[in-house]
Amino acid sequence: MDKVLIGKKLKQIRISRGISQEQLSEMISLSPRQMSIIETGNSYPSLDTFIRIAEKLEFNINEFFNIDIKKGDETRDQVIEQIKTLDKKHLYLVSDIITAIEKNS
Repeated sequence: MDKVLIGKKLKQIRISRGISQEQLSEMISLSPRQMSIIETGNSYPSLDTFIRIAEKLEFNINEFFNIDIKKGDETRDQVIEQIKTLDKKHLYLVSDIITAIEKNS
């Protein structure tokens, strides 16, 4: 994820929580200038800063980055096992189908 998108998402979450940039800066012990630089996408927040922001704004980091951790997803496991047995021709076909699905989602 690029700096601009991270900054936009952080700003959107902050605003949705009704917290000003200055208030958040104070809550996480960061200068308002540095918070502005992060939100405008001119700099990545450090990991420590990002975690503090997530804690104060109360958002899930996995959801922020769209990380979907699924345990015991039987369908996914079955599909993976089926793909492992395909020859090259059919593997390309499956790849094309997945690409088409992703484009239309």
